[in-house]
Amino acid sequence: MLSRGFSVGRRRSPVALLRGLLRLLILGLIISALWAAAVGALWLYGSSQLRGVPVAALRDDVLLLGASGATAPADTTTLLVLLVEPLDATVRRPSPLAMAPVVVQFGGPRERPAALVLPSSVEVVVDGRGVMRLDEVQAELGADRLTQAIIDYTEIRFDHVVVLSTDVLPGLIRLLGPLEVCGASGCTVPTPDDVRRWQAADDPEQVIQRSADVLRAIAGVLDRRLLITSPRLGKQVVDLIAGQVVSDADLSLGRLLSFTEPLMEPRRVDVESLPMVRNPSTGELVVLEESAMLRFQLIREGRPFDRIDPDRDIERLQSVTDVVVLNGAGIVGLAAFVEAELSAEGFSIIGTGNDIRFDRTQTVINYREGDRDAEPVAFLLAERLPGSVVEALARQPTFEGSPVPIIVILGSDRADGGGSDGRG
Repeated sequence: MLSRGFSVGRRRSPVALLRGLLRLLILGLIISALWAAAVGALWLYGSSQLRGVPVAALRDDVLLLGASGATAPADTTTLLVLLVEPLDATVRRPSPLAMAPVVVQFGGPRERPAALVLPSSVEVVVDGRGVMRLDEVQAELGADRLTQAIIDYTEIRFDHVVVLSTDVLPGLIRLLGPLEVCGASGCTVPTPDDVRRWQAADDPEQVIQRSADVLRAIAGVLDRRLLITSPRLGKQVVDLIAGQVVSDADLSLGRLLSFTEPLMEPRRVDVESLPMVRNPSTGELVVLEESAMLRFQLIREGRPFDRIDPDRDIERLQSVTDVVVLNGAGIVGLAAFVEAELSAEGFSIIGTGNDIRFDRTQTVINYREGDRDAEPVAFLLAERLPGSVVEALARQPTFEGSPVPIIVILGSDRADGGGSDGRG
């Protein structure tokens, strides 16, 4: 008889228990193997989809032929970044620029990444096509020819060219968000439409700074753990980048993730643009060539832009470009009065005199067509002399038998600045 207080039950066989544990172990191994296979397949897929596209302009033999003087510090990474309208593989024509081309440099002696904006209206010489604007080169000839033209113009040697569409950052925010994006103006959780609106801003510096902030937020979540834990999401990221980013660099997943590492530290980008002057009559913009060359040199040497003052660029150009003022209205003292006025504004006035005519009603500013130093100063003069017109001449202007960069011929529209009626 069994003792009271004890119950009788069937004990589970140790063998059955071991079999159950073995089944669970095998099932776990199968799931792990399948997951590892999925992750491995994603990495192979990413490597096949994110291969670099050769850019002829970066080949050493091409550089030796076209821009043998192109340089950049060996210990920095120098990129040409082109933001374009959404890419469509079914359209044969190149996608047009959505923003001015940007030279980006980081690493080496630079404490902060640097970005030099090249306005889309800048004119460059393209082999076989003559003078073209940067946006025209991209729209008609594509990124390879645009890269070659920029190398020839700036003499900057690029490690890589990156063409990305305006769909990339909004698309990554859509896939990986909601993400907190922090910058100088605080932290926000932007939507894809917010990012599109940022990219369409008129101020290139704002676009660059905010894009850097978005990239930093994306880099914070786009790591190996994410791709391992969610291969499906990883494939969507790969497909987005493969469809909307073109580069000569191999953007395999491993290299793509390594590119995000420099973005993790929150640092402001050192942004600079080429100095330009606007023609008040037409709205045309021209570059201050010598000042632009200084900025190119700072990139070639890996030095910061912190000592550049755009106002000094204009002051210096005004002081070294000679101007002659002629009286074409027959108003006594007009040329002398305007000479004093312009000299006080920093222009280099080397002489005054009378024009061959005294019946001019409108002030005209003449310079030789193609003179890239005189042209912006002529536009600055037109700003100081409202209502005047700028005319480029086929021949070099002369004064008393000697060539001069610019001649200002005053009309009666400047009568407020002269004396009483008379000649001289």
